[in-house]
Amino acid sequence: MSKKDKSKFRRRLKARILQDMAKVQAQKPAPTAPAPKASTQPIVPPKTEPAPAPGAGLEVGTSIDTLQLVRHDLKKSAIIIGSIIIIIVGLYFVDQKTGILLKAGNEIFKVLHIGG
Repeated sequence: MSKKDKSKFRRRLKARILQDMAKVQAQKPAPTAPAPKASTQPIVPPKTEPAPAPGAGLEVGTSIDTLQLVRHDLKKSAIIIGSIIIIIVGLYFVDQKTGILLKAGNEIFKVLHIGG
């Protein structure tokens, strides 16, 4: 879809949404305020319930799926971080014996023309 077609599509979509909203608002009757009544009944304060414990309102079905996805992502992240640490430690010990990182760094500087 070209840029021109996308902008036309967006304009049509916005116009359709605005028309739908206008239809819905036209169908709703205007709210009327009820006339205030004189009440002889005593005012009773509403009963307050204690606040639920954190996580008490979670749905079991959706939270299990989400929990499994989070665990999978954490495992993947742990594997990646562990691999990076192993590579860095391995390069450190190889460089201590051979000095290959210094030579590789010098070659990179020559190729990129960084040093003077």
